[in-house]
Amino acid sequence: MELLNQILVLLFSLTGIIFGIALSYIAPEELSFGKKYLILLKMILIAISFSVVVFYLFPSKEFYLLIFFVTTLVAVFSLESKVKNKYYPLFYYPAFIITYFFYNDDSFKLILASIIFFYGFPIGTLLKTNFKKNEK
Repeated sequence: MELLNQILVLLFSLTGIIFGIALSYIAPEELSFGKKYLILLKMILIAISFSVVVFYLFPSKEFYLLIFFVTTLVAVFSLESKVKNKYYPLFYYPAFIITYFFYNDDSFKLILASIIFFYGFPIGTLLKTNFKKNEK
């Protein structure tokens, strides 16, 4: 893919957060009941992204990128579990974006972009529920 196409695909995948926030405005009565499922969906998508990255990067001998991705995921996950902050789930995005740009396989990029897009749905909705909780 050309650089412009890569950037456009990545920008579209980042709109998942916007759609997640829009989803929280469409169905605000479901937010309190669905919060545990959104957290579960977020964790499942992180596990899927980890599996996809390991599947593509381990055989290709791109160990520096694999080590960066795994280290970032472990650091953010441990930070997120120890300290409760509504912005910590956004710290996964740099690992996604750097891995997206530094590995040159088009099928990997499309899979990772779709995972980033779907990861934005629960993150955007959870960010909205955290803002709503802080307003009261």
